[in-house]
Amino acid sequence: MKRFWVSLIAALALVVPGGLHMDRAEAVGMAMGAVTTPSVVLDGYNLPIDPKPILYKDRVMVPFRPLAEALGIKVEWEPKTSTVIADSNGKELRMQIGNKTAWVGGKAVQLDVAPFITEGRSLIPLRFFSEHAGAQVRWDDKSQTVLMESQERDLHTMVFYGLGSYGQKEYLPYFDEAAFTWSRLDRGGVLVTEESEYRWPQEGAGELLQEVQTAGVDTSLMVFSVNEYGELTKLLNDVSLQQRFANDLASLLVQKGIGGAYLDFEALAPTGAKDIALVRSQYAAFVQRVADALHQNGKQLTVVVAPLEHGWYRGYDYKALAASADALFIMAYSYVDDKLPQPLNKIDDDIRAAVKAVGPEKLILGINAYSETPQGVQQKIGLAKRYNLQGVGFWILRVFDDPFMDAIDAKLLLRPELN
Repeated sequence: MKRFWVSLIAALALVVPGGLHMDRAEAVGMAMGAVTTPSVVLDGYNLPIDPKPILYKDRVMVPFRPLAEALGIKVEWEPKTSTVIADSNGKELRMQIGNKTAWVGGKAVQLDVAPFITEGRSLIPLRFFSEHAGAQVRWDDKSQTVLMESQERDLHTMVFYGLGSYGQKEYLPYFDEAAFTWSRLDRGGVLVTEESEYRWPQEGAGELLQEVQTAGVDTSLMVFSVNEYGELTKLLNDVSLQQRFANDLASLLVQKGIGGAYLDFEALAPTGAKDIALVRSQYAAFVQRVADALHQNGKQLTVVVAPLEHGWYRGYDYKALAASADALFIMAYSYVDDKLPQPLNKIDDDIRAAVKAVGPEKLILGINAYSETPQGVQQKIGLAKRYNLQGVGFWILRVFDDPFMDAIDAKLLLRPELN
């Protein structure tokens, strides 16, 4: 979604019990590093702030722009009247520099502190802004930290179904999309639906698809391969085989009434530098062929990729893949044992690298449900929201339970609303 940011660096304020009283000069001195500054934690993970927060007249002052962006709030600057205009939850918020009266949805609201500009920075009250945005805020005096929980957001949500997920199928209607793990490549690089655990169910598949689609959930088919028998290498070196795969996949989606596909092709080739450079080019050309065939039939294509910075495989050219695919699903896991919560710092690095490469609009953050506790999944969702990604996706439905779903629901606007 297009955003307009104010040219001034704005900030938010939070009342600090027993805090220091400072005049403007002292506040500026603090901003220059003369005094220890508070930190901001958003959804359980530190939010980098530039310039750093300061304490001013019993309040923690936090730069507006990075926080507003992390909360997904649209902002415009009206230079004629020196007014910041924000739009959140369908209500317009107007705050004018030097004016203690703000306007929310056309109604006047009195502020404790009027917005003001100091050293080129525009400051506004954090408590007021957070309530407008729907975020929750509290102050940890011991650690001198602002702790924030972001408001629910309407990101795209998807989940993989299969490999024993039938017992959890009641969760499917709450997601925007379900990807079924019912196909793979055979040893010759041909699309099949009869082999191994990645096969089309012999009974009930059609009824389940119909049930899910009737509930308003989009459906996709995952095609899996890890090049166990060299099938991916063979596919990427045979253009005619690639075209056959693209045509077969498009025909299968049309026949089954499925809306799109996820290409979960991992370990595409040997890991030597020259091989990696070649396979990146080959795979991008292959994805272009598949995307063309699917798009001609009104179907969507998502490509599953390893993380850029800390991933286990380097054979994905994000920019080239995003140019033809509708989305990239980042497998932001397996940094450590998949039975353990995955490290937030590495996921943060990989999201920022992906956003730098292709922008946030086509990125889906992959979360491994095997790895995460309810608290951990909320932190990962928080990172997806912070960078305004297209959405989040979960591997795999078979390990979901009510506490896990409740944790997701607390951070996202699911469909329909959970009771």
